[in-house]
Amino acid sequence: MTYELVIGIETHVELATRSKMFCGCAATWFGAPPNTLVCPVCLGLPGALPVPNRRAIELAITAGLALHCETPEHTKFDRKNYMYPDLPKGYQISQYDLPLNVNGWLEIPADGGGTKRVGIIRAHLEEDTGKLLHGASGSLVDFNRSGVPLLEIVSAPDMSSVREALAYTEALREILIYSGISEFRLEEGGARFDTNVSIRFEEDGKTVWPPQSEIKNLNSYRAIEQAVTFEAARLWDDWQAGGEVRSRTGKITVGWSPDSGRTFLQRRKEESEDYRYFPEPDLVTYEPSRESVEALRASLPEMPAERRARFVAQYGITDHDARVLVSDPALASFYEQAAAAAAGEAKAVANWVTGELLRRLREKGLRPTAIPIGPEHVAALVRLVASGTVSGTTAKDVFAEMWATGQKPEAIVAEKGLQQVSDESAIAAAVDEVIAADPKAVADHRAGKAKALEALIGKVMGRMKGKANPQVVRKLLGERLSA
Repeated sequence: MTYELVIGIETHVELATRSKMFCGCAATWFGAPPNTLVCPVCLGLPGALPVPNRRAIELAITAGLALHCETPEHTKFDRKNYMYPDLPKGYQISQYDLPLNVNGWLEIPADGGGTKRVGIIRAHLEEDTGKLLHGASGSLVDFNRSGVPLLEIVSAPDMSSVREALAYTEALREILIYSGISEFRLEEGGARFDTNVSIRFEEDGKTVWPPQSEIKNLNSYRAIEQAVTFEAARLWDDWQAGGEVRSRTGKITVGWSPDSGRTFLQRRKEESEDYRYFPEPDLVTYEPSRESVEALRASLPEMPAERRARFVAQYGITDHDARVLVSDPALASFYEQAAAAAAGEAKAVANWVTGELLRRLREKGLRPTAIPIGPEHVAALVRLVASGTVSGTTAKDVFAEMWATGQKPEAIVAEKGLQQVSDESAIAAAVDEVIAADPKAVADHRAGKAKALEALIGKVMGRMKGKANPQVVRKLLGERLSA
């Protein structure tokens, strides 16, 4: 490329609390009728006073610890003033100069191989805004989301490609879900990315670094991939054409339109003084005790990177399979329980979970927490295949039946008579019949055509209604055709 890409990401993620940040209204706003989860506090009515949500503060500190941040001894809330239709108070309670978490890092795969540490500058706690709904006849506002606890995680500009940006956001998602901090539901607006894009290049012997663009409210990995790629190219083309980026001094905020595949200007970016920050007068400062911080640190579960490495070492599966399994804690736990129940068949269990099970979850739009069968079902099916009781093909039919009914695989096999036939005398009769009925395939095989043998195997399996042990079929055909 003719320029170097520089990316930093501000991630806004709603915390997994039952109530809002400063009032008792329910925080599970998605899908609720508009403006039904509100009260005088989150609507900013005169005389209403905020009361901090202790659980939100604990989750925010836990997030910082999971991201290797320092927890300062003193912190406070501030007022961030700006007038937006979705901000009923006319200001947002946020954190400015004394955030809850600072100086952390997150490790990701690097483009050039190995790993890279992306710095976490800060992770501060604030309240979410309402939601604007735009239509042909005007705009409406729903304040249900206003006041929901929101953690803003600000990375350093340490990412040099779209691939690294995606790796960062995916790794961040895993850590926050594993730590119980957030459900990170991008599709519901429970997590959004503000992505800062810069380009840097050499021109006339000097390093040129034009003003950056901040792409607001990206809510999918696909959006990050497309928007960052477009905006970087747009900045470069604008520079080459002598456009406004050559004279601009500050950052701009742009939106992303997936329909047109383009960014569009929203506003010139405000600086911190434009928000007129000052300490929130209705809240006292906060000093997290070292004992409480260490208790939260001790409560952290096994992190995704550690679990992946353990899966590879303990179960002998590939790094790819480990990444798929560990992508969701419920899926990883399901796999571990199934692997334990199917002792010695951990690789086979991984194949079933990453294959048939995940395929059906995607088809039905289900999360791993809604798997309709237990780990013992998969373990029992794997044991049936390993013992030769059912073939791999028949096992898929058994899986479909137990997924639909919840029956145990042994019961399904017995009820439907699906036991695999391994008796050589029974299979030999079918083999002899197929050889006698298809002399052309026999001749083709003897002439060196490899596909002919597979065709004969298929016909034997057909005569046996799929119940014949394919290894025995192949063995007997080989013996008779070489005689």
